[in-house]
Amino acid sequence: MAISTKTRKALWARSANKCCICKTDLFSDDDKIKQLNIGEECHIISSKPKGPRHKPNLGDYDDYDNLLLLCRNHHKQIDELTETYTEELIRYIKTNHENWVKNTLNNSIKTENTDKPKLLRRITSGKELFSIVNDSMAQRTDYDDPKNNEESEFIGGVLQSLIDYGDIASMVEPYEQVKMASQLGDLIKDIEEFGFYLFADKSLELMNFQNGDKEKWNIATFLLRRKTNPEILKFGVKDEEE
Repeated sequence: MAISTKTRKALWARSANKCCICKTDLFSDDDKIKQLNIGEECHIISSKPKGPRHKPNLGDYDDYDNLLLLCRNHHKQIDELTETYTEELIRYIKTNHENWVKNTLNNSIKTENTDKPKLLRRITSGKELFSIVNDSMAQRTDYDDPKNNEESEFIGGVLQSLIDYGDIASMVEPYEQVKMASQLGDLIKDIEEFGFYLFADKSLELMNFQNGDKEKWNIATFLLRRKTNPEILKFGVKDEEE
């Protein structure tokens, strides 16, 4: 088997185009060196019997969980120093790096983007919601304080679902995108039956990273508000239940 396009996109996106060990940018678009790619998609467990950290009958050796993104130097290092770079250590390195990417991005959203939209539109259809989660490179979330454990679990589950959809929306084929939009429509119904509205939007925002890099990213914003929240402006539109 080979690494699928979906897996490859997820690997590069969740690693933020950086080596999991040294954090070096793996794809350069420098004026002097056009599109230099020094990134390598590395296997944690080799499919070859004499390969690094080989295990027989693993199944799909090209699965996302068995891959991490490294520069050429560190790829060579982990495959030659197998006593040092055990399976457990490499999995820790991968998880730690992906968490670093998430935290760095979240901090950039919080500290560099103070001009958040004051008004977000209420989302009423799965197709509309899919257009927001699709191609979003990060998500900003907010919600009304839960009143009990049931609300905490429900709100947490909804927000996690929206983030998960954002991670994979651009990787699936058109047929799957239509199905995904339908699933998001069902999620909106669940939200409103639970007594909440979903407000959302997507905007292109300038991200300033700790290493000095600046990039424009599509950021999706999701707000869960109770139907009784006085902040909601209905503009004369009545809810179907009213």
